[in-house]
Amino acid sequence: MQEARLPENEASRVATLRSLGILDTPREDRFDRYTRITAKAFGVPIALISLVDRDRQWFKSAEGFDGDETPRNISFCGHAIVGDGVFEVRNALHDPRFRDNPLVLEPPHIRFYAGAPLETPDRHKLGTLCIIDRIPRHLKNDEKTMLENLADMVAREMIRFVDVETGRSHRTAQTITGPEFFESIPDEPGSSVLLFDIDDVLESHDDVNAGMSPGEIFAGLLHDHFPTARSIAHIGDYHFCVLLEPDKSFDEVRAINRVCSAAKGLLCFADGHESLTPFVGHIRHSSNKYASVNDMVRDADRMFLNHERQLMPDETDIRGFVKELVGWRKTIF
Repeated sequence: MQEARLPENEASRVATLRSLGILDTPREDRFDRYTRITAKAFGVPIALISLVDRDRQWFKSAEGFDGDETPRNISFCGHAIVGDGVFEVRNALHDPRFRDNPLVLEPPHIRFYAGAPLETPDRHKLGTLCIIDRIPRHLKNDEKTMLENLADMVAREMIRFVDVETGRSHRTAQTITGPEFFESIPDEPGSSVLLFDIDDVLESHDDVNAGMSPGEIFAGLLHDHFPTARSIAHIGDYHFCVLLEPDKSFDEVRAINRVCSAAKGLLCFADGHESLTPFVGHIRHSSNKYASVNDMVRDADRMFLNHERQLMPDETDIRGFVKELVGWRKTIF
């Protein structure tokens, strides 16, 4: 058995895959429909949406296969993501790379495999849309094109709610997941939306992060300090929105303060002045006030707009604004 070599961009590829927040999530019909259609279109018993993690391949959708994952070192998809186009194995028993592979000798007894990479715009191959048969066969050129087209559709479905710059979900993701979230929980204290504005912070003064944009750095901080957030969304410019579920064990104020402190240490104004603590808004969910999360985001937009209208021509004004902001924050927390 021959293990696949690693892609040249392996570290960034895995980071991109994990930033999508899709690994180990429940099955979804928006992906299951692709495996159902693919299996039927090609007349095969098995079709998979396989995501290649660091040490495993995990199946977001599986038609005709019961497992959730397999080790990466025996995966066919690990080979598929290091090349371009469809990776095809016509008869695994006659292929020295796979003839003693456990997936060939044991269930599902793979004989034929064809996988088209799921590729992001920055050329990270996350995994494959693949088809499997228990008898040898091969694809015609037009069939390979069809499999590639279906894989492109699956990839677009995975990344269509992700901001290109930050790698986090963008405003569309927030408004899609938000209503479903609020409909599924009781109207009680704890469910909330946090708004962050770092619009005035322009660059990093940390050499380690010098190649990253301020938005990318700040999105990473939110991801680190709000690990159980329902959604972390970039909603335009340098405005970010965090959607939190009710959780009495999680200290929101402490997490907010840590994010602000970390941002102050990593980001600064372009002229070298110490960074302004990010503008923070905290909106509690209330069905009496907000019919949907969209209403909450619109309220946040008005909050940001009022903030941006305040001019800060010199350091004296900046210090005054920070003092007022600290007082304002104490009133909402």
